[in-house]
Amino acid sequence: MDTEKRDYEYYKAHAKDVDLEDITSSDHNANLLMMLRDGDPDWNGKFFLLNEEIDGDSDEFIVDDDDCMGWLGFFLGSSEHVVEFGMRFFPEGKDEMEAFMEGFKHNKSLRELYISTDLGSDGYKSLGYMLRHNDNLSSICLHEFVIGLDSARGIASMLGHEQCKTLKHLFFVQNDLSVEGLVDIVTALKKQPQLEELKVCGNNLDSDGCKALKTAFYGWEGASLKYLHLCHNNIDDEGVGYLVSGMARCNYLEALTLCGNPSITTAGFRSLSTFLLSKTCCLERLDLDQTNVDCKGAGALVAGLSSNKSLKCLCLSGNSIDDEGIDVLVSCLPKCSKLEELHLSENGGISALGLKSLSNAFQAGSNLKHLRLRDNSIDDKGLKALVEGMANCRSLTKLDLSRNEAVTATGLQALLRAGRSSLEELELWGIRIGDDGASTIANELVGNNVMERLYFCPSYSNITSKGWSAFSRLLCDYSTVNDTYLSNHIISNIGAYRSGSAPNTSRFHLFLNNNFHSSDAAMLKILMHHHDINMLPFFRWKLMFLPLVVDWFERAKQCWMAIHLMVPGGHILESSDMSALHEFFREGSVEYQSKELSAVYKFVRNAPMLAIGKEQEE
Repeated sequence: MDTEKRDYEYYKAHAKDVDLEDITSSDHNANLLMMLRDGDPDWNGKFFLLNEEIDGDSDEFIVDDDDCMGWLGFFLGSSEHVVEFGMRFFPEGKDEMEAFMEGFKHNKSLRELYISTDLGSDGYKSLGYMLRHNDNLSSICLHEFVIGLDSARGIASMLGHEQCKTLKHLFFVQNDLSVEGLVDIVTALKKQPQLEELKVCGNNLDSDGCKALKTAFYGWEGASLKYLHLCHNNIDDEGVGYLVSGMARCNYLEALTLCGNPSITTAGFRSLSTFLLSKTCCLERLDLDQTNVDCKGAGALVAGLSSNKSLKCLCLSGNSIDDEGIDVLVSCLPKCSKLEELHLSENGGISALGLKSLSNAFQAGSNLKHLRLRDNSIDDKGLKALVEGMANCRSLTKLDLSRNEAVTATGLQALLRAGRSSLEELELWGIRIGDDGASTIANELVGNNVMERLYFCPSYSNITSKGWSAFSRLLCDYSTVNDTYLSNHIISNIGAYRSGSAPNTSRFHLFLNNNFHSSDAAMLKILMHHHDINMLPFFRWKLMFLPLVVDWFERAKQCWMAIHLMVPGGHILESSDMSALHEFFREGSVEYQSKELSAVYKFVRNAPMLAIGKEQEE
């Protein structure tokens, strides 16, 4: 590497004439520098510094010994088009860092900066220059690398010099910061009241760090903070007390994440409850997953929840909430007028009794839209207890029952019958549904015009071709035109995400449901599976039905044209297990017109008989 010290003006004077191949280790890297220097209309503005290839994308600069870091820093610093820069690797050596930062710190176009390698104290101080002069930089993320005390003080210097008005998002994730280093960084934040999102996760944040946060919040005039993420730290009751005091100054705080702080006890939850009761609280999301909430903790929270008018999402998964805790918790649900999402997964001790309490909350007028109950040892008895109240609950649209392996077809039948008025999404990951369960689900979804997404793990569900056949008939029963019309044209996912697990023909029917209005999807399925439409069943409406036939084909033609533009017919024709669709994708506009004329002709041909029948009736 070229370690000769040069100032910014030197690079600027020689930028147009420098041979890029002389300052890079590969043609690929030379092309990237050319893109930075000369611009490229097809470039997405992203640039990543790595020591080895990850995705093989054109924006990956793989650093080697022959790459000149000074020139790289200059071209990045002078670029007007780079908007996102990620640094996962930087060669060791203070001289290389100084040479790089000499140019890089001048960048004024960068919006997002991701760092996954330590820059050293001086490197962070140089970034402070960028913060003061770049009016576009809105996000900095320091992710998954150790930040020592000297570097932490460099970061504190970077943040504490003066306000960077455009910086809205600041993340520190799994940096193994020392208490002293963390306090230095947090204290410096008092210069950044414009921050809207702060994340300090997996970083040993304890009561001293929380006290420093309180001080920083108190130093903010007109705080803008909306999202505060402090998960997987060492926060205890004392720390929560400091946070609550500081958050009282954050009048726009919408989300607080404290998950993975198991040292918080009932006293801490009582402090949070006080915050929920405060006039300044506008919290919409509170995440207390994995914080050892038990019955007493739930009771401490209820006081604040009962009178809170802003909370929309409450996360209590991975705790120790049993039936008694559920009973205490749900007592406040009818009073939480804004609460739409409740997470109670992995609490283990919830039986039919606790689920009955949830059911009673539905009947009492809860506004819940999303309920997560993963991995709670729920069986059919418990599920039936839960769904008793769902028949009268028209707000619940999403339900997650994943990893409750004791649930069978019997429980699923009761659930789908009770939830057919509102349930749009059902997650059943980690449940062995089997063919009986698949048939039950398919039968219950016939005529269901609400359910849109059904998720389960195909490789774990024990569903064979027999079960998939039931889903196939649900999506398109082509026994008759009427059966096809009455098939399900609403559900857009069955199985894994993006329906990749379903048989090809079923996947195509799901594609139609997802991309077309239900009436248009029905038209296309009829056209695909009924090549010579039998008009006899419609003769009972006599000639008055003829204009409807003509109109139907005119509207269907728009769908026919759209699907031929969206889907390459050759791909369908190459698939042997999609033979039912081959004829449809072989036909052109002439064949379509022929199909339309055939239907009209059947009416014209039978018109004299219809007229004679009418005369005889008279």
